[in-house]
Amino acid sequence: MAKEKKADKKIKKTVKPPKSEDRKSKMDFNNEFYDDELDDYVDGKNDNFEVEDDSEFLNEIKEFEKQHEGSKIINVYKLIGKPSFKKFTELDKDTLKTEYQKFLTLLDTRNIIVHFKNDYPIKEKYRFVTEEIFSQDAEDVKGTNLHVNFIYEDFHPEMDEDEDEEY
Repeated sequence: MAKEKKADKKIKKTVKPPKSEDRKSKMDFNNEFYDDELDDYVDGKNDNFEVEDDSEFLNEIKEFEKQHEGSKIINVYKLIGKPSFKKFTELDKDTLKTEYQKFLTLLDTRNIIVHFKNDYPIKEKYRFVTEEIFSQDAEDVKGTNLHVNFIYEDFHPEMDEDEDEEY
């Protein structure tokens, strides 16, 4: 029993109280996003809470908010300059491939990435970009290190072969 008390004291000594600015950040964060464990820590009831991890997490939230401060949500088609395009049924195979690459490049200049987990015909990829992605709204992240990602299988989960394997 004496060994247990020594071990408890050792644990308590390794957890340092937060700096005053961290305590205020925790309390501000706690008011916005209530969390019992965080609340217990701020009140001094939780000795197992990792101070470094918590401070790092709060700093990451602040950085995220700073990166998105003043950003605008805009239609993807408008964001890339409203390029003219034809329906995939009106294009031959070679033109379709060229036009698809042109749109991917335009999207990439605005940090918009389109992903396909599986292989699909070029017609389906072109259709997806021009009919579905162009109608989406996205954050204008140009000039930042952020990207907007669209994943085909998120729009068409029935096409995701990986889901079949998960049981």
